Order: sequence, then structure tokens, then C-alpha cells
Amino acid sequence: MPSKYSPMLDHAPRESDEDTTASLLRETSVVEKDRWQPALRQSVLITAALALYSLAICWVTKLAVLGPYHPRLPALASSYPHPDEKQYVVTKTGQDGNSWTRHLVYAKPSPEVDDAWYALIKPFNTRVPAERYEATMGNRTSVRVADGSENPDYYVTLTVYHELHCLMRFRWFLDPQYYANKTWEEQAQDKAALGHYRHCLWSLLESVLCNGDTSMRTFHWDPNKPAPKPDSLAERKCVDWDWLYTWTMDHSFLLQDRLLSHPTFGRLDSDLRPLGSSE
Repeated sequence: MPSKYSPMLDHAPRESDEDTTASLLRETSVVEKDRWQPALRQSVLITAALALYSLAICWVTKLAVLGPYHPRLPALASSYPHPDEKQYVVTKTGQDGNSWTRHLVYAKPSPEVDDAWYALIKPFNTRVPAERYEATMGNRTSVRVADGSENPDYYVTLTVYHELHCLMRFRWFLDPQYYANKTWEEQAQDKAALGHYRHCLWSLLESVLCNGDTSMRTFHWDPNKPAPKPDSLAERKCVDWDWLYTWTMDHSFLLQDRLLSHPTFGRLDSDLRPLGSSE
């Protein structure tokens, strides 16, 4: 019996030969399909594996070079001036000598030192134009400045000046006899004052944690002591204080200007009491 894989006969095809030819084509198709399907599956699996391997290598390389991805937060528009407006300088802080900051801390209490502190926090009361304030602060409101205009400025205090105020208060705490005519024991009994100091301590702690200064402070060996001694010197990126102080002075007012008016008590004097009040 001739095999269906035998050469075709060279006589005229009969009906049975047509059936044989059709059968041959079908049989050949099945054989080829069975041959290339496993190879195709294997190729797809290898390609997928290589793609996943490449992605894994890229991911590991990115972590090694750039570290984990953290989206960069935009500068808060509610800061005034806007962070993008501020000017910065790289400076060395913690230096010994007669620096003006060291004088403010270590100098003995005197009217001259007090005047220097008051000058430092002079721009405590800041005016923010209404359009600027309302565009960035949402529904949060603040006291308005009573300057007689149709859309008066808002009254705020920049956090840096609140912190300076707290530091000045701590300086007073170190010399209770001079600033409050009290002994240490008497000062410790003043619950209202201690409450204010705790408020200031909390505020300063939050600011330190918020800003997270990562400038490095070094250590050195003391030939007479086994423990390393810390150095206070550090190179830091700081806001240009001269620029910021000038900027806030241009946007501030004094209580002596009498620009605050209570909705019930009316305009207030420099001691924040109603004008004409004898209390």
C-alpha cells in the first residue's frame, strides 16, 4: 500500500488521488504547527524574562545612584516673602570672637544690649497686601490694618520674628534680678511667665525639627580628656539676614502707628489698649 508521503503518480489524478492530496496537505500542516508552537512559546517566555530582568537592573541601579524617589514639594506660597524671593549666603556660624550675635547673648544686661535686641525684632508687625494674602491663605483670615483704604493690608508676624522674641525672653529668664526684680525662686513661682517660656520652647523645638539643619559639626581630641570635644563652628547655607531684615522693615509697622482697630473697642494705642483708656 503506497504511503501518503510517496511522490505523486504522474498519471491523471483520480478522485481518490485528490483525496490523498488533500489529506497530505492537512497532515503536513499539523506536523509543522506541532513543530513551531513550542519554539514560539519558549521565545516569548525568554523575551519576557529578559525584559523583567532589564527593568529590575534599571530599578536597582537607580536606587544605588539616586536613592529612593521622593517627590519634591513645592515652595509654600503662604510664606512671605515667597521662598523663591529670598536671598541666601554660605557662612560660618558658631565662631568665637566679637560677633554681633555673640554680643547679644553673652554681653551683660544693659540698656544698649536691650536696644540691640529691640532693633532686631523691630519688624515684628508685618503688613501683607490683601491681594497677596487672599490668593495664598485661602479661607484663613487675620486682623486687618486700619489704614483707611478700601482693601486694607492683613496683619501677620513672620515666624522668624516670633522665634527671636522667644529667644529674647529666654535671655531675660537668665537674669531675673535685672529684668523682673525677682530672685530665681520667685521667678520659678510665676506660672504665667513659665507658661510663656514653655510656649516659646515648644515653638523653637518645632522650628528646629521643621528646618532640619544638616550642616556638619566636627569634634576634636582634648589631650587632657578621653572624650571627643564638639566644635561649634559649622558652614551653613543661611538666609541673607541683611536682605531679609531690610525687606521686612519695608513691609512692617509699629504699634505706635495706631493702625489696629478692634471691632468693639475701637482703635488701639501702642500698648494695645483702647485709645483714651485710663487702665
